[in-house]
Amino acid sequence: MRPGETELWRIGNVGANLYYRLRLDGHRFYQVARDGNRFARIVPADELFIPPGGRIEVLVQGGEPGVHSLRTLAMNTGPAGNQYPAATLATVRVEGEAAVPRTLPTRLLPVEDLRGRVTGHRTVVFSETQDGDVEMIDGKTFDPNRIDTRVRLGAVEEWTIRNESDELHDFHLHQGPFQLVEVNGKPQPLDGYYDTVNLPIRGEIKIIIPFTNPLMLGKFVYHCHLLAHEDKGMMATIEVTR
Repeated sequence: MRPGETELWRIGNVGANLYYRLRLDGHRFYQVARDGNRFARIVPADELFIPPGGRIEVLVQGGEPGVHSLRTLAMNTGPAGNQYPAATLATVRVEGEAAVPRTLPTRLLPVEDLRGRVTGHRTVVFSETQDGDVEMIDGKTFDPNRIDTRVRLGAVEEWTIRNESDELHDFHLHQGPFQLVEVNGKPQPLDGYYDTVNLPIRGEIKIIIPFTNPLMLGKFVYHCHLLAHEDKGMMATIEVTR
């Protein structure tokens, strides 16, 4: 990159189980979208937390000339989880004729706050056996012949999702975005929607899902996006009907 140059980076965690905590030495990230959903405002960050299946889009402006490391920091997913060391993933060389840095906007296009539209509530529980060999949603492992959740098209539901295990899980819903409203009881600002979100150890989140898009009709799944956990049963089927 040239000093002062502005680039759009699309970063996807397409690995099976790893979490990433990204830092770019000497630079900040300016987040503009997540999981394919644009933000309402630019969100500056020194570090990007990207769970398995997560995607983030950021603006990066070239800093001081030289070589800068793009690193992932050490990650501990809990007493029953895994410990991953820090690593350098890439280097960014800033050199050449300086560019005039673009002035970044503070606001983008608005994103609807769904908290005033909720029509129903559900609780979903992620758990596992003590040895970690069986992973469950609501006490059951995945059965492709079973419908676990039924929703009528047009509903806007608030789901409380609990993690009753000693390791992180990563909730992912196919076919539509949702708004994160609470993490362990703490209200979350509305910057944009998700389709993949981290579940804290022995904690819970609240999300609001709009089942309003006609393309959501039919059967699809929600699951833990750590594929080792999904493969051990942590997946369920939802059906949206008219």
